[in-house]
Amino acid sequence: MPMKKIFVITTIVCLLLAGCTDAQPENSGITEPAGNMISADAVNSDTAEVIPPENARTIHPLPDTTMDNLSDAILSVSLNEGGAYVDDQGRMQMDLKIYTYDRYDMVDIAMLQLGDTIVRYSGEVRVTSMDKTDSGMICINGGLENGGFDLVTDNCGIYFESEFDDAKNWYEIGEATIRVSADFRGTDFIDPEKGEVILYPGDFLVGAVTDYNFTPYNTTVRTEDGQIVEMNRIYIP
Repeated sequence: MPMKKIFVITTIVCLLLAGCTDAQPENSGITEPAGNMISADAVNSDTAEVIPPENARTIHPLPDTTMDNLSDAILSVSLNEGGAYVDDQGRMQMDLKIYTYDRYDMVDIAMLQLGDTIVRYSGEVRVTSMDKTDSGMICINGGLENGGFDLVTDNCGIYFESEFDDAKNWYEIGEATIRVSADFRGTDFIDPEKGEVILYPGDFLVGAVTDYNFTPYNTTVRTEDGQIVEMNRIYIP
């Protein structure tokens, strides 16, 4: 066989061998790593290992300014027996405990992903699972029924933690002594059998108020110019 023909055949064989060496077989098992962004719409297994994403974030509640403005506000409060009295100057006062709840920006929650950390008043929680229900509730780490917690929205741009019976997760942030206005008027619906009862300042002083189940879940006061002008207590089943 002529030498030129042998050289050409040898060259073709070498090129074919080189191509087989560089190519990956279809079932080589080598895949590109998947992205780690997981939206709040995802349903996640509680047993799945969660790897923190490179862009994991810490979600903080919105700043709370409740205690910065007690003079003109609607406050969720608790009142103990003896907490309404007349001081040495003859002015009626109420010693109240003030409560609030954590509020989260809707955008932050919409971007929530596994591996993020949510800061709650009780501490920080790393998100290992989340499940968004048809109603819009987001169950974090199994939800309230499984040792986690639930976030709901009031469609006003915020999410907040919901307890059983749709109650907000109130917690105490301070105490305040606030003067009761002479124009004070209260409405009390703690007992459905009695219906709505009107409360006046003197009712607290003469013992007409006997049920002191005033809690942040059922009681609000409204203040104007640093004085309590209104109190409302509702019935909660």
